[in-house]
Amino acid sequence: MAVFPRHQERTVRSPALKMIVAALAFAAASAMAQGYGYGPGFGPGMRGGFGPGGGYGPGMGYGPGMGYGALAASLTDEQRSKIAALLEEHRAKNWTVMGELRSEQYKLREMHASGNPGASAVAAQQEKVGALRARLFKQHEAMRSEIDAVLTPEQRKERLQRGPAWAPRS
Repeated sequence: MAVFPRHQERTVRSPALKMIVAALAFAAASAMAQGYGYGPGFGPGMRGGFGPGGGYGPGMGYGPGMGYGALAASLTDEQRSKIAALLEEHRAKNWTVMGELRSEQYKLREMHASGNPGASAVAAQQEKVGALRARLFKQHEAMRSEIDAVLTPEQRKERLQRGPAWAPRS
């Protein structure tokens, strides 16, 4: 008969190791308590594609995403087609400006990545980026005014009462 040495039961003795095990257990329990689905940072309109009930935020698609979502049901077919035409017209007009903006932003990022670009060069490039953003903002506001002209006074009032599409609803 072979005699085997007695194995002693191993226990966690170090206080630091006990704290690590407890922290891991707490983290695992917290993660499992959250359940399935998207976590923080995914608010309304951030999960789907373009269109009603989803998208990449206000103004990021055609139609209801631009803050007119609540009005979509009250729009006539004629209003819908006019608004769609305005959106397409402005999209085509802004396409090259958005491309220029992305190019200038890329140049700015490359300047920062180069190490020490110099304050005056960065400021000049940032002014170019800012001017393009301002141009796009002005064109967006012009489009909003043109779309508001298509709406009836009651629809404009309803849109203004609802506030921005990103604002919380009570």
